[in-house]
Amino acid sequence: MRLSISMLAFALLTAGFLWPTEEAISGLGQYLVVLWILLGLLHESQRWWAMDETHAQWPRFDGIDLGVLLIAGGHVISTLAVFQLDGDRRAALNLTFEWIGLLIAWRIFRSLFQDQKITAQGIAVVIAVCVGLSCFGIWQHHVFYAEQSDWYRSLRTELDQALASGESSHFLRVNEITQQFQENEIPMHGSSRIAWENRLLSSSEPFATFALANTLAGILATGLVLLIGQASTPVGERRRTSWLRTMVLVIQICLIAYCLILTKSRSAWLGTCVGFGILVFRRIRVSAVQNVVRCLVAGVLFTGLAVGFVVAVGGLDKEVIFESPRSLQFRLLYWTGTLKMLRDQPLTGAGPGNFRQVYLQYKADESSEEIRDPHNFVLDAWSSSGLIGLAGLLLIISCTGWRLIKRPLQPDLQEMRGDLRNLATPRVQKLRVAVGGLLSGFLVHTVWTWFNGSDEWTSEPIRLLLLGGLSLLILRGQPSFRPVDSATGLAAASAMMVNLLAAGGFEMPAVMMTLLLCLAAGIRCDGRQSYVRGKKRSFLCTVACLAACTLIIRCGLLPVTASKNHIEIGNSLLANPLFPARALDQFQQARQADPESVTPRQQIAEVLSYRLAEAVSLRAAETSVKAGPSIENTDNRKLADEVLDACENLISADRRNSFSYRLRAEVRRNVDLLHKADLLQNLAIQDLQMAISLYPSSVDAWYCLAWQLDAAGAEHVVAAKVAAERVLELENVNRAWGHADRFLTEEQLLKTNRIARR
Repeated sequence: MRLSISMLAFALLTAGFLWPTEEAISGLGQYLVVLWILLGLLHESQRWWAMDETHAQWPRFDGIDLGVLLIAGGHVISTLAVFQLDGDRRAALNLTFEWIGLLIAWRIFRSLFQDQKITAQGIAVVIAVCVGLSCFGIWQHHVFYAEQSDWYRSLRTELDQALASGESSHFLRVNEITQQFQENEIPMHGSSRIAWENRLLSSSEPFATFALANTLAGILATGLVLLIGQASTPVGERRRTSWLRTMVLVIQICLIAYCLILTKSRSAWLGTCVGFGILVFRRIRVSAVQNVVRCLVAGVLFTGLAVGFVVAVGGLDKEVIFESPRSLQFRLLYWTGTLKMLRDQPLTGAGPGNFRQVYLQYKADESSEEIRDPHNFVLDAWSSSGLIGLAGLLLIISCTGWRLIKRPLQPDLQEMRGDLRNLATPRVQKLRVAVGGLLSGFLVHTVWTWFNGSDEWTSEPIRLLLLGGLSLLILRGQPSFRPVDSATGLAAASAMMVNLLAAGGFEMPAVMMTLLLCLAAGIRCDGRQSYVRGKKRSFLCTVACLAACTLIIRCGLLPVTASKNHIEIGNSLLANPLFPARALDQFQQARQADPESVTPRQQIAEVLSYRLAEAVSLRAAETSVKAGPSIENTDNRKLADEVLDACENLISADRRNSFSYRLRAEVRRNVDLLHKADLLQNLAIQDLQMAISLYPSSVDAWYCLAWQLDAAGAEHVVAAKVAAERVLELENVNRAWGHADRFLTEEQLLKTNRIARR
């Protein structure tokens, strides 16, 4: 029965790598959380009902177990604080639910990895996934970017030409292209368009199934250390390896290493080096100096050849090396801003998923990115789960470091030799578990995406991802299931931790799942583990899993899924100008389905705001034609009331978001233009001032405040001049640092200079 549990665990582990884990904040992976909890419920109930008490044994609770529990508990407490402060409640709930799933997955792997056979299978699954991701990433670098660039340039050129011509015959084609861009979430204009184009046209870093190259790099760095560590594990027995298996091993290493280099992630490269260094020193302590030296020399030669090859094919350019100081400068800006934020909110931090809204108040002028996390997992733990979560993470790091510096116990090697003999289990059985887990993971995610209306998993690159890792796993055969020592698991975990010191990932389930799995493997194999009987503990965990599953389905999975479906339908209706009312109805249903979510409220406010702006333009055109006062329109009055209510609802969902106040300021200004209400003009100025207090380095907010004050009359001249001077100051900073997406237009500069010279 344990093998069946392990296969299901490997299936969920695989499925966790097949979606953009960065979007856990939006609840995309909550179906996996529910499945992990159900698997934990099954696992615990089986152990609880076991007649033989020895079947209910558990590894003794240690520091890393406590650390994971503290992080999950810290998320719960910080989420309660978010509810008290009227922050983004849905984001906080989503990430807290994810950490509950991680806690249960950690407990499952800690139990399963009592068996070295299952540990070896789990490592083989991770390596196979990394190989598949590498194949996908290499395809993206050499094929995807070129195809997408040609497609985008062609459509963008056609769209610009059609808009410039102004001919009515092109109206249909403009709508078609606009709809394609909206379906692919491509920004149409502004700084978002510049940033998107820079990413597509000026970069070639692979990201595989994720949203960021750094996320892929961290996974690959860990997988590469696991692969090298497994292949060089000193088992005390020499076995002849066929040339085919050796060649497959070399291919696996080359694929992962090449894709890792293509990501241009310096933090992941450093993490890989640290992981290899730990392997070297731990191997020396077990009297394998000669083998380590040979592996080290071969690794240096291989690295040199790989870098030379990548440079030759254009995958690595000089800017990657020469711009390292600038990258470090930005990291330092992120960290200093985060520390200022945490100094003001030390106990609970910003809360899960609420970092960006709070951090913008402390963001340096020189930094352009509105980052979602501090790019450092220690600061991220503090920000997301408060001092309790920070203590848990520091405890995990300390326990890992303590296990690394202590000399491995002699039984470690003896145990591995015994495990190698125990691994004489028929190859078919071991392969069935690993391959079954991989295939089941793809099936789980395929079914879920199909259920949600997506057919992306029928594309060729996705099949390449599956076949790449699966075929090489099968071809390599028996060596894929070699036992691993403590050095392998702990070195891989250390590689991930080093990468996370300068990259996001603490709130990304796939990243943390990989880290926890490596820690579980390292703890299992260090020769110090003791066990306790835990039949009562299994009963309590069964009850806890049942309660958690009910809570997450009721408060997480169902509302998030229903709201997401309504929003997607509404966005598709927005592409057609004939159905704005039906789109609004879908957004209203999304809000009702998930009252805690900010997204449907924002969609409603933006759509109504756009309609109000159209009404203002139409009113201005009528006034200029009639050359006299226009008649009050009751429809416009009703629209103004609706959009003001929508803005208030948006702000109530997240009072720390500067965007909401800027949107309401724009709405109040437009209502003032319709009805000439001076009070609304003053309230709009107050909203802009509130937005600036939440985001002091926003050049757009300062610019809006400057011209709004200038239009308000003589009593605001001094304040308008101060705001304009601040705009020019930020413009100079942005130009000095090369933030092209933040530059003002020529018209905006002229207007700002005019206000500043008054």
